[in-house]
Amino acid sequence: MATYNGAKYIKEQLQSFAEQTRQPDELIITDDCSTDETEAIVREFAKKVPFGVKFYRNQKKLGYCGNFNESLLKTTGDIIFLSDQDDVWFPEKIEYVCKTASKKPGVLAIMNDAELTDGTLNSVGLTKLGQMKSLGLGHERFVMGCCCAIRRELLDLCLPIPQGVAGHDNWVVAFADGLKSKFVCGKVLQYYRRHGSNESQFIANRTVPVTKLDVLLNSFRKLRKGVVDSDIRNIEQLEILLQGIDRALKSSNKSYNNQLKDFSKSVEVRLNHQIRRLNAKQKPFFLRLFTASRILMNGGYKNSNGIKSYIRDIYG
Repeated sequence: MATYNGAKYIKEQLQSFAEQTRQPDELIITDDCSTDETEAIVREFAKKVPFGVKFYRNQKKLGYCGNFNESLLKTTGDIIFLSDQDDVWFPEKIEYVCKTASKKPGVLAIMNDAELTDGTLNSVGLTKLGQMKSLGLGHERFVMGCCCAIRRELLDLCLPIPQGVAGHDNWVVAFADGLKSKFVCGKVLQYYRRHGSNESQFIANRTVPVTKLDVLLNSFRKLRKGVVDSDIRNIEQLEILLQGIDRALKSSNKSYNNQLKDFSKSVEVRLNHQIRRLNAKQKPFFLRLFTASRILMNGGYKNSNGIKSYIRDIYG
């Protein structure tokens, strides 16, 4: 768990750990220089539970991703559960995921569904995967870290998380997806609390029902607002990912080399596609239309968001 000024909600999440039918072997918490009562709450909790609780306070603020990186580096277990500070786990979560892991020894990451709630844990009658299904999004878009349990072998390949990565969960789950070792069990095993301090722009996190129409409307809103194009940022992220894969290939564990090489090739294809899109957008309209249409005819947009990306590229 990575914390920062979590005093308002963290007690409920900690209590849900204590109430697990299969309790954790250890709880690692790194704190990003909180100024509230987070540390005091954790240390008081540690006195009351039979499992070890280790609390580390960062010497300087590392940010959300950097804080989680520190926490993951300090873990020692074979299966590591990522946790936000403001959710609540169902009592059977650890037991269910561990049983699933024993049945699927080749899987490196197991992800569960989450019930969406408001800030006071009142259910809104929706789940994260349910929202994604309504939007027509597949499991490859499911990267929510707080729903993820990962094997030690995966961490050995992907840690440390480099600076500049968009999110710790994006990085870890990208490796699991790239190695074709992610399993989405689909069982709801926790509450996912939505409140003013953690509001996400991702449509599937909304606490009202969504449809594919919302995806289209959101895309057009971005076009109308003239949002700075994300292609350069995507290119940077893919370049960092390629460097991470190359680092993993040079690690002592060679058992995943073939999968890593395939992963690297797929990322290179996506990177080249993003570069072609960026180059197309820098051309005059009719040349841009011609270039984007060629990419479309050659099936290049299967590496992004299909026709929506094509339309975005035409309008620059």
